[in-house]
Amino acid sequence: MRGARNPKLFGSSYAPPPRTSNQPHVDKSWRAIIVVVVVVVMVILLGQLPLWQIKTIELIGDKSDPIAEEVNKLLGQSIFSPSVSRLIKKNSTDLAVSSFDCRRGLPATLRCRILIRSAEIIWKSGETSYLIDQRGVVFATQSIIQPELLVVEDTKHQPITLGMALASSEIIGQYRSLVGLLGTKGLITKTFLLNESLFQVTALIERAGQTPIQGLFLLSGDVDNQVEALAATLATEGGNITERIDVRVPGYVYSK
Repeated sequence: MRGARNPKLFGSSYAPPPRTSNQPHVDKSWRAIIVVVVVVVMVILLGQLPLWQIKTIELIGDKSDPIAEEVNKLLGQSIFSPSVSRLIKKNSTDLAVSSFDCRRGLPATLRCRILIRSAEIIWKSGETSYLIDQRGVVFATQSIIQPELLVVEDTKHQPITLGMALASSEIIGQYRSLVGLLGTKGLITKTFLLNESLFQVTALIERAGQTPIQGLFLLSGDVDNQVEALAATLATEGGNITERIDVRVPGYVYSK
């Protein structure tokens, strides 16, 4: 006997499954993505409004014509333009630039602060000379003669790469201080030789009409007394000294 097409089941909780709809629907994750895309597009469009076009640029700090020219090209662009971020990144990675920072002043002002590295000493290793800033960072090779700068020559010829820190700002300051102390005694030096460490330096001291002599100093000691001892020795025995004076040991002076 054939059963009924839709039999009725008495005393059962069975219910036929709901019919699936053939209408397309959007998953929640796709809805979120669409909302984000719409918001981003709206922000981009709003950022192109004339209200946000850069009308004023302020450059503060050191003078740099190439950087100033690049910054001035941003006039008329949106304050939110990626060109601003690219310019900041580019100059922040330039070794000749100590710091470069730009602040957006809404709605249409860009303020940039520039600090250019300046050479404090010349560091020589082998046949190559490098420019070192006050923090001891190597930022360029020497391309022109700069006789006003102290030359520090590494006699061990250690390898050097641009961007590395060769010494601390304290060491650089001690080198310049030693040059100044010698100058107060009428002793001129333009070159330091490094052999054992950054703290043990040999100053090539110039003498009018005579060959230079070497003055050996220990910067971790009492430099003032060392300079006094060297100057006193030169005043009394300078005519007999032709090579060097070692004042690194307190209370002792060795000469040759």
